[in-house]
Amino acid sequence: MREASWAVVMTADEPLELLLANTAWHLATGALEVHVYLDRPDDPAAEALAAIAGVVVTRCDTDHWAELAPNWGRPPLQMRRQALNANHARLHTRADWIIHLDADEFLRQDAALGRELACFTGMDHEIRFPVWERAYLDAAPTGIFDGVFRTTTKPLRPMAAAILGDDERYMIDGMMGHSEGKCAVPTEGNWRIGIHWSFRGKGPQTKSNRVPSPGVRLLHFDGLTPLHFLIKLVRYAGHEAEDLVRLVSENRRVQIAALALGPRALHDRLRVLDGEKCDWLAGFGLMDRRGFDPRPEMERVLGRVPELSVDAFDAALRARYPEEVAALEALGL
Repeated sequence: MREASWAVVMTADEPLELLLANTAWHLATGALEVHVYLDRPDDPAAEALAAIAGVVVTRCDTDHWAELAPNWGRPPLQMRRQALNANHARLHTRADWIIHLDADEFLRQDAALGRELACFTGMDHEIRFPVWERAYLDAAPTGIFDGVFRTTTKPLRPMAAAILGDDERYMIDGMMGHSEGKCAVPTEGNWRIGIHWSFRGKGPQTKSNRVPSPGVRLLHFDGLTPLHFLIKLVRYAGHEAEDLVRLVSENRRVQIAALALGPRALHDRLRVLDGEKCDWLAGFGLMDRRGFDPRPEMERVLGRVPELSVDAFDAALRARYPEEVAALEALGL
């Protein structure tokens, strides 16, 4: 059986090291193309990314938004920009299937994705990748990919409060970020890509039929460092209340409100797990202690491995988001 080809698309405003890790990982593990839409049109990452075979870089400048959204220009909400870019990539990729990811999301294949997609081709369904979210065993990680992974309590909703305890109110189905996962969508036909789902037709949105992937999972880092996670919350907090309701889930809004109680304490309470908590989650099938290390794939694709330490990444974040860092420091970071 011929394997189906697949591509990844993302809209990104992140340090170069994360974008290099994400693009290299997916190219090394089978992606035909990785489409990177740089939310900052002057992002210096563009040149380095464009030099990688298989990476398609688009600067989201005024001309870009005039083409994709001629009536209103650059959408103010991130989700709308992501959806427009993802559907633009779907129309331009050479691949049979396309997958919308965030820069902090990586596909881990326990079975070959191309072979899996070939089996589902023509079945008129999207393929959903269940999410596994990174957690820490150590409150002071040294590498940006350190940690283990926990998955959603969605199949165990009647027991979720007992499993998660007081932390449940900060989470959605046991996840700090999202519990929906992401999906692969055929590039032929009347599919429209959303953030977590795809839709059919050109009229009122109808969610596509979906089936879970039997052999591929989505690893979500939801912040490559504690500072990265907290900057994300501060950036969300800058939206008007009405927009924030449309942009993030209730659990994320609870996290944002809790920043005032101490940013780092909030992060460590929700993200750092002791051995007993890991064993507890493992008993429900919610824990995967396998780590994640993209360095061999980066070496293969890039010919080098950039600095992936927490300290180096945080330095890049401080340079990129000075106002957000100042806001966190005012809260006692």
